Amino acid sequence: GGPGKRWGDRRSYNDASEPPPLGAVMRRLRVQLNTITSPDDRRRVYDLARFAASEAERQHLAACADHLRTTLSAVAAGDYASADDSVVKAQAAFNGPR
Repeated sequence: GGPGKRWGDRRSYNDASEPPPLGAVMRRLRVQLNTITSPDDRRRVYDLARFAASEAERQHLAACADHLRTTLSAVAAGDYASADDSVVKAQAAFNGPR
């Protein structure tokens, strides 16, 4: 990648300052939720969920943001099945009728 991209950041946007699309973040969140093996993984997933929740709020997607906040609580509690369920609901809210 060009300057401004961290190593390992495979985003293909021209403008590295653009945040990744919320839909993509939620898909990545689900993948990572299912591969948590260490406290490090858990922290990464938590940060990703926190970013997704604030991004949903920024886009005024209240229902989506609510589900993502539920995801945060579930990750914090170590309940990854519930967290995954909440991400699925957030995705449905995000993709549903506007």
